[in-house]
Amino acid sequence: MGSILVGPDFLTILVVYLFLFYGHTASVTFAFGQGLLIDLFSGGLHGLYTTLYLIVFASIRLGARFFNISSITVQIFIVLLTVLLKDMLFFVILKAFYPDINVPPSFLLTAGSFAVVTALIAPIVFYLFNRLTGDDMDEALE
Repeated sequence: MGSILVGPDFLTILVVYLFLFYGHTASVTFAFGQGLLIDLFSGGLHGLYTTLYLIVFASIRLGARFFNISSITVQIFIVLLTVLLKDMLFFVILKAFYPDINVPPSFLLTAGSFAVVTALIAPIVFYLFNRLTGDDMDEALE
């Protein structure tokens, strides 16, 4: 029996980072470009990842309308919900186009746990990116 490997969703973290520090245009451009590149180089459904990462951007933008995204707890919350939404839509779309596909319950539990890991490491990644660019986190969020 083969194992399925998943990990933290760094592309979603990058989309949130770009949204937070560089604005809507950079974020949506990155989300669209990465989705398109994944679609071009994967053998899956055409447009699947482009759609998923545009939904990631839309959910981040929607979350930013209702919450103060400069707060670390809100960043964790938005990343968690965004990754869970992306993973859930991924399975719904796959099930719609490939009804015979069986997803083991352990994979869903693993994907959920990596969504939590992704959310918890997001502020650390934001801090590291800001250190690389030489920006102070508090000044960048103002």
